[in-house]
Amino acid sequence: MPVARGLPATLARIHGCPSHQYPHRRAGLVLVQPWKTGYLNLSPARTVGSTRYLLTSSLRRGAPLVECPFHWQQKRGLSLLGTLKAVFKQPTPPNPPKKIPVETRILGRVRVDEYDWMSDKSDPDLRDYIHAENTYAHEYFASETAAIHLLNREMKQVLRTKKIAAPLTTVVRGFEYYTKTSRHGMIYCRRKKSPMAKEEILLDSAYLPETCHVKKVLLSTAHHIFSFLVLEEGEEVGTLHFRNLETGKSYEEALDGVFNFVWGNDNKTVYYTRSTDVLRPHQVWAHQVGTPQELDVLVFQEDDDSIFIDVGSTKDQRFVTINGNSLSSSEVRVLDAGHDFSSGALPELTVIAPRAEGVEYYVDHHDDNYYILTNDNPNRNFRVMRVNHNHANCESWIELMGAKDGEKIEDVDIFKNFMVIYAKRDALPVISCYHFETGVVHEVPLPEQFCTIAAGVNLDYETDSFQFTLNSPYAHEATYEYDMASRVMTALRVHPIHRFDRSKYTCTRINVDAEDGKAKIPVTLLHQKNMRLNGRNPTLIRAYGAYGVPTDIDFRVEHFPLLERGWIIALAHVRGGSELGTLWYHQGKLENKRNTFTDFINVGEHLVRTGYTSPRKLTASGVSAGGLLMGAVCNMRPDLFRAMILNVPFLDPMTTMLDPKIPLTTVEFLEWGNPAESKEMYDYMRSYAPYDTIPESRRPALMISCGERDQRVDYTQSTKFVARLRSRLAPWYGVKGKEVCVLMIDENRGHFGNGSQDERVKNWAREVVFLLGHVHMEDGESLVANQSTGQFRS
Repeated sequence: MPVARGLPATLARIHGCPSHQYPHRRAGLVLVQPWKTGYLNLSPARTVGSTRYLLTSSLRRGAPLVECPFHWQQKRGLSLLGTLKAVFKQPTPPNPPKKIPVETRILGRVRVDEYDWMSDKSDPDLRDYIHAENTYAHEYFASETAAIHLLNREMKQVLRTKKIAAPLTTVVRGFEYYTKTSRHGMIYCRRKKSPMAKEEILLDSAYLPETCHVKKVLLSTAHHIFSFLVLEEGEEVGTLHFRNLETGKSYEEALDGVFNFVWGNDNKTVYYTRSTDVLRPHQVWAHQVGTPQELDVLVFQEDDDSIFIDVGSTKDQRFVTINGNSLSSSEVRVLDAGHDFSSGALPELTVIAPRAEGVEYYVDHHDDNYYILTNDNPNRNFRVMRVNHNHANCESWIELMGAKDGEKIEDVDIFKNFMVIYAKRDALPVISCYHFETGVVHEVPLPEQFCTIAAGVNLDYETDSFQFTLNSPYAHEATYEYDMASRVMTALRVHPIHRFDRSKYTCTRINVDAEDGKAKIPVTLLHQKNMRLNGRNPTLIRAYGAYGVPTDIDFRVEHFPLLERGWIIALAHVRGGSELGTLWYHQGKLENKRNTFTDFINVGEHLVRTGYTSPRKLTASGVSAGGLLMGAVCNMRPDLFRAMILNVPFLDPMTTMLDPKIPLTTVEFLEWGNPAESKEMYDYMRSYAPYDTIPESRRPALMISCGERDQRVDYTQSTKFVARLRSRLAPWYGVKGKEVCVLMIDENRGHFGNGSQDERVKNWAREVVFLLGHVHMEDGESLVANQSTGQFRS
């Protein structure tokens, strides 16, 4: 149940579904809207709002009036009396809701859930509780209006880029394809590759309903038909539309219930997947453009509840691939991309290799050979294999490249003369190029060491050049083009951060001993160069640690207000991710899941012990399965952290994994285990499940956010968790509690967020305010407005 948060939507190489399900596939052009995470109390009891402190300290230090919170409140239309009320009023947390204990007996174990009634979303008491929590959150942040406004402005300055830059183009079949942004969303365009060619708008997102967004766009093989998949906010299946580029008119039919899609090479057939009620894509259908959906043909159906079905195509467009992936194995079928359905015959499906437990593989095609990325070896490291497509049995596979320990090959991209291999080595990206004719492999020198790499929109099969994007902590996403024949790299677009002196900051790597003595945990540190190891540096640790998804070293706008105030950002590459290869992932799942939590705790302890920070200044943040990590760590070592942020957190794995009717449950038995079938797994999962392991001890400040339209992690996991906190830990989180617990339930949010970029930046500003306000301020330290830049400094 992972999530990746980010910034503006970009036209990128497709990964139509979450990477933990289908990490090695593509199908053309797609609009990807990744999401990335980001993130103030001046004493443990928070007796006074931090805005009051900002106000008085700013006035004492002679800050210009324009930075005074009163001034901002008045500009926003609030009276002086209203401003004083907002600044000085201390909101009261809501009372815990009603309790109706429900007893569950499984395998001789008894579990009591007094908030199980929240599973009935129509219960008026649930609506009342949601309203009470949202009201408290609104009142809490009302006292921080000025700080939120200023941080919002800071981050928008960070996001500024030069508007004179021409859009990046992808050239194919004599056309240049590119996107432009507007205040209403993305605009998809093309023009003929000639000096006087006119621009043709393929799709303007402004004409879509406000509650909809584009998930993916794709062109037919001959580029005569433009197709685009539109999703309602919070949904993961949508409606597929078609537009004839020769006539400029849209086709009458629109395909409902589409999860992902790809074109055949006859310019009229589209293959698409449909999902079950629990969000498992299980069918592949074939549609002839110009005909009603009722006439579509079912090509394949997977009945195993643990397997996701995805559809793709090989780079040379000769085959359509049907990928059946679980969290631990794969089975790929291929069919002729030019199959003619007019005869009434179904296409022949060829299985490349039968499914084997623990073996994953992904297939592409070049000339007469399949190129296969697989982990079929004793140490489960991925390697690239080749086999003739007429004799594709496993015994005939020949290894071309293999990953060593601490490495993982993540993806391959095939061109006529070269194959590009994307990998990680010691949690850092690597790009290699393999020449088909000579077998020579060379490594691409990357412009940055600490970064994240992604393939660009490389649709042209005949070229020797490819584009990739580079995302690094101290710069906007950059795009480069690399000529594999001449080995020359060209920077197509590089944007420095507006008014940010990069020379004052650095990115370093440390390794922390794991508790079990079996691993060294890589930790990437972002901080100012003049940092001193005096234990006084405010620090934010981020991690994910599940599904083999890495904690990427990338640009996050919400980091900059913290970095500029002397914070350390620590990216903990804990087990459960795949930064150090497949084994690193397997050491943080199922019966090894506690390694993820102890790794994170070990990182925090190391940062305290070695003088980077102290428990009074240490904070943490996680999203989705990373929210489970935060919840578990908070229960295991609440004394180690001052504040935590949990976004769409997976807090109640016991309830989820005991109910196969909940979306994704059966699929994820291979990640978390099935507590209904094993006493050992039941006891093990319950030993770390955040909702089931709340201790009665000192607690950090908590900020939790979720969405009512989330189809992956039900929002009642957060409401139940906070209700139990307020009930069991009333001295900390109750009506007269010593600590803050803010819960925000957004009725329009899905798992991957919602709203415009402005709304997302404002949410990140709240998170930053929350962290800054709850980190203990040493004597003489304060947050004040910088008189020259208008920015707060610590």
